[in-house]
Amino acid sequence: MAKLDQLKQFIEQCKADPSILSDPTLSFFRDYLESLGADLPPSTSYVVEESDEEMDAQKEDDDRDLVEFDVELEGETVEPDNDPPQNMGDPTVEVSEEKRDASLLEYGGSLY
Repeated sequence: MAKLDQLKQFIEQCKADPSILSDPTLSFFRDYLESLGADLPPSTSYVVEESDEEMDAQKEDDDRDLVEFDVELEGETVEPDNDPPQNMGDPTVEVSEEKRDASLLEYGGSLY
């Protein structure tokens, strides 16, 4: 019954502010309503408002995700790799389940 109450509350919010349906994550619901013949207002750009605290917390999370490297690039561009292509094996070989399983075991062992 709690889910039904949540749905009723959501419908009331949509009635009070139809722009909620412009949220891209609700496009499936908008499509459903239109398939039933609903006359919906044109979709407008949907803006999610974030408080300053939420934005600061997001910025701190982004800062923690930054990784610093010791490599310094000389100049403004990186020189392309002009080495010849490496041999990648025989493209005509059929991979059997046994060969696939053996390669997965080898790959898994190399991870540790």
